[in-house]
Amino acid sequence: MNFLTVVIDWKITIFEILGGLGIFLFGINLMSDSLKKLAGAKLKLILEKSTNTPLKGIFIGILITGLIQSSTGTTVLVVGLVRAGLMTLPQAVGVIFGANIGTTITSVLIGLKISDYALPIMFLGSFLSFFLQQRKVKDLGKVIIGFGMLFFGLEIMGDALKQLVRLPEFQQMLLSVAEYPILGVLVGGATTAVIQSSSATIGLLQQLYSTGGVPLVGAVAIVLGDNIGTTITSVFASIGGSSASKRTALVHVMFNAIGTIVFFVIIGPYSQLIGFIAQNVLGDGYLTDRMTVSFAHVGFNLMNTFVMYWFIKQLVWLVTKLVPNKFEIELSEVTLEENLIKESPILALENAKRAILNMGNVVKAMYDITYRFAFEYNHKEFEFGMQCEELIDTLDDKIHNYLVRVGANDLDDAIIQELAKDIDTISDLERIGDHLTNLLEFFEERHENKIELHPDAKADLSIFFDTLYRTLHQALSAYESKDKAIALEVNEREDALDMMTKKYRKNHISRINDKTCTETESGFYVDILSNLERIGDHCNNIAVNILSDSYSHDDTFH
Repeated sequence: MNFLTVVIDWKITIFEILGGLGIFLFGINLMSDSLKKLAGAKLKLILEKSTNTPLKGIFIGILITGLIQSSTGTTVLVVGLVRAGLMTLPQAVGVIFGANIGTTITSVLIGLKISDYALPIMFLGSFLSFFLQQRKVKDLGKVIIGFGMLFFGLEIMGDALKQLVRLPEFQQMLLSVAEYPILGVLVGGATTAVIQSSSATIGLLQQLYSTGGVPLVGAVAIVLGDNIGTTITSVFASIGGSSASKRTALVHVMFNAIGTIVFFVIIGPYSQLIGFIAQNVLGDGYLTDRMTVSFAHVGFNLMNTFVMYWFIKQLVWLVTKLVPNKFEIELSEVTLEENLIKESPILALENAKRAILNMGNVVKAMYDITYRFAFEYNHKEFEFGMQCEELIDTLDDKIHNYLVRVGANDLDDAIIQELAKDIDTISDLERIGDHLTNLLEFFEERHENKIELHPDAKADLSIFFDTLYRTLHQALSAYESKDKAIALEVNEREDALDMMTKKYRKNHISRINDKTCTETESGFYVDILSNLERIGDHCNNIAVNILSDSYSHDDTFH
């Protein structure tokens, strides 16, 4: 056949490429989201408990990413754990390395030509999702539907691309990628950045490669570019986030960028190596076998991970210097050691106390944010304050469960009393976080609706905030040092805070009667005072537990 006489229906071809890509992206997202629902909090638990070393983190990163088919999804989970102080940055680096290997699983599956069975796979998933009632079975059905759609979309794209490859102009463009590999890197990076899915770009490349139109060197160059492009998603996800999220994204970028630069320098020998492996495994048809692209993809990530593993400490140091602390809380590195629960409950209790002090540091940081946000609008402060609330809830749940397991041992009465007080303390800290959240939301609405507080109301609030600031810091200091003198000062100030609340409410009522404050402002102010008073109550609870020899909140000290 003379290729020059080939007539292509551009409308159908473009529609098939776009439609196939749409089905692929929808399928992989459906599969990923449904797998997350199936796994629920277990994914987070696996990450948290199984990554105490970077090497374990690599294997867990491979496992989680292979399951949810999303390296970005894994990175998001990791960022949350780093922010919560439940995972160190070196551990997170290991998981990110593993996520890059795990994301190659899709290309391997594509290389296995499962697309021949895409339609029956989708039927099976539809049957489970639509005709069975159990939620988990329905979610499993959606996973299977997404899996089938992934390959069905690729098949549609592949058929359309075969038409394009027959055009001399398209052939020349693909051949130029072999002559100038940098073009392949740019094409791979740009395509992945636009599509926001490295799996989609690799799948598209595999379909092109199977037509024989893309030379091996060009395919390897595009794979390298794909690994650069895939970091864009994590960069976008980190914008406006904490320093931890930005550092995690930067690790992802540096891992792929450094690897791409090194492999680009040796792209000739590396392509020959892939060709040698593919020829011996696949036979002479390796130049049109989609699995050859998988070999290039897997090889890059495996070799890159192996080399970069030995430089994890240096990488962590570099990203820490490049992304300085701004909206970030300095937390001690605390791991709630499970083995201590049975072996030494007393040491486990001390371990938990360090975690509680971390929780207290988060509460203090959230208080500082709320104080500033009350008088000066900065949406970044609001966002970081809400992140602190999530962190407080995470720590509350984790430490509480740990203490309950410690309490299941045969303990003497004194230890049981201390344990009960610690559980009370984390409960008080969690409730302070809730009240600070309420205050942040009140002030956010006030700023958005431009509700101005009366100057006298602002002055009263400033005094209240200052007094409560000292109370919170003293309560936590007393908890850390078990200093009863400081705890007594907190307890005695409780009456002063109650009197302050009554006085400021009375001042507020006078302003309402004098018509010097708006009706909208009046409701806000009452709620603000109530939340501040409750924070003082919880600080007093912490102090009372220090002053009391036995576990009780009923003791009163004056």
